Amino acid sequence: MKILLTALVALIVAAPAAAAPPPNDNRTDAQQLPTFPSSAHGSTVEATTERLDPQVSKCGRVDATVWYRIDAAPDGTIVATVQAAGQFAPVVRVYRRLPSSIQEVSCSTAKAGSKAVASVAAVRGAGYLILVGRRPGAADGEFDLRADLVLPPDNDERSEAASVGRLPATVRGTTLGATSDDYRECGMAGGVWYRFKGPATGRALIQLETGRRNGAVAVFRRSRGSVEELGCAPTDRRGSLTAGFAAKSGADYLILVGDRTGSSPGPFVLRIRAGEAPEHLPGHALPHGGTRGSVDGLSDVNDVWSVRMRSGRTYRVAFASTPCAQLSIQRGSKTLRHFSCRGYATFTPGPDGGGRYAVEVRAAGYSGRQRYRLQVVAAGTDDVGVGIELPAGSARRGGLSPAGVDVLDLYHFDVGLLSEVRLDLARGAGRSFSLVLLTDTGKRIATGQTGVRRRLGRGRYVVAVQADPGTEAGRYRLALRLRDVTSTTVFVSGSRSAEVTPGSVVSISCSVSPAGAGGRIELQIDRFDPLSGWHFHRFIRLSAGAAVSWRPPAAGRWRVRARFLGTRGSAPSRSGYAQILVARPIG
Repeated sequence: MKILLTALVALIVAAPAAAAPPPNDNRTDAQQLPTFPSSAHGSTVEATTERLDPQVSKCGRVDATVWYRIDAAPDGTIVATVQAAGQFAPVVRVYRRLPSSIQEVSCSTAKAGSKAVASVAAVRGAGYLILVGRRPGAADGEFDLRADLVLPPDNDERSEAASVGRLPATVRGTTLGATSDDYRECGMAGGVWYRFKGPATGRALIQLETGRRNGAVAVFRRSRGSVEELGCAPTDRRGSLTAGFAAKSGADYLILVGDRTGSSPGPFVLRIRAGEAPEHLPGHALPHGGTRGSVDGLSDVNDVWSVRMRSGRTYRVAFASTPCAQLSIQRGSKTLRHFSCRGYATFTPGPDGGGRYAVEVRAAGYSGRQRYRLQVVAAGTDDVGVGIELPAGSARRGGLSPAGVDVLDLYHFDVGLLSEVRLDLARGAGRSFSLVLLTDTGKRIATGQTGVRRRLGRGRYVVAVQADPGTEAGRYRLALRLRDVTSTTVFVSGSRSAEVTPGSVVSISCSVSPAGAGGRIELQIDRFDPLSGWHFHRFIRLSAGAAVSWRPPAAGRWRVRARFLGTRGSAPSRSGYAQILVARPIG
């Protein structure tokens, strides 16, 4: 018995003691942070997740939690920073203590070994809880918690806006501790203020870097005691923003840099510099061969070119840009033509026109560099009016250079009688050339990529071979074929129907109008079966205007139809049916 008791004692002594959870494992045992700043070293090893611990959060789920508390907060912003050690992936949440519950007011998470920061604008006298845990699936580990109280920055109020000095200027600041300014555009939830003078160039550029946080910038102009909002813009998904705006030289401007709702405060870099001054009328003389250039929504917003035009003379204007700039032709304060991205048009100054015109190319938005090509030249014979004559049965060879000003060629042809018209366009592979068929009064009839076929009446018609501005140049061949529209009639023994006795011969003749077309005719003869209907019997071919004798091989009903096969100048046509009854007289 003594030996057994000794063995049991030995086993009890040898068994390891169960590890205990941290003393602040439960919310009710939260460790106090009595002052600011406060520091605490902690661990989630053996920490648990209470059944009533909050699980829903915009920062995701959390495991193995420990708690800290702030009993009565002063004014300012509380910043909780958790620095993880080793493979510990931290989660930090800040809650406000309410009479019967807690409310999450901020949270943050970070990858293993990194820093997670959460902050909240404190309510004086309120109590707060700080939860520290690990991301689900990550390893437990140790961490250092620091709680700081950040007071509002000196430039938290508009009236205390910090001067950035002479441009260009670079400012490094933070939105930590910034309070709300009751400005809600662009989703902004408060920020800090800066002021500067408008540059002599008449344009200011702003760049903001927030380190992937969601920030925003608002610009205001201050004049005679009043403040006018000019606009705002948010950062992109990388936390960057670049924007420009027109600024009056020497005028007072304010910039509000803030965080968007839901984003944590933090440091930023703000840069302000003068942009290139917009060009004004009359601009530089446009070279005879046109020009290539570029504009930029930030640094080079426009180019202005000057062109002299004569009253009553037609000019071609071609414009193409990548990705998309804007062009306008102006005289004085009036805009006469406008293109977006690309376009082609003819322009003719009227009786009160002529002289110098301004052509402005303007950047669209802030999409970076926008290249363009611009040409304004006098129009030629194939560019205006009805263009060059295209005789029937002929072909014209030409070429287009859509990257320049040669975007379309015009041709015309005449139709004397109702005709079948065929236009064929042959062009190099990959070219975007197309056809447009119109009347000489401007009515559009048809379009096609490789050709157009239409039946047209007497009149004059115009054909445009065209391409999209800015596309590839190339050669083409345009061919026109006209054939008179014909009508064909067939007769049996001089009538549309005939009745003959078995063994008799009938005479089949045809007429084609207009007369003198020549060519060949194909006759189709069918027989009728009372049980199954009409059946093909045979073809007979003859010259147009000729007649043929034919003996029906059996009694019954027969029919014949003629088809004119057409010639180079006459279109095919088909007649109706002529009927033949082969039967003995009844009675």
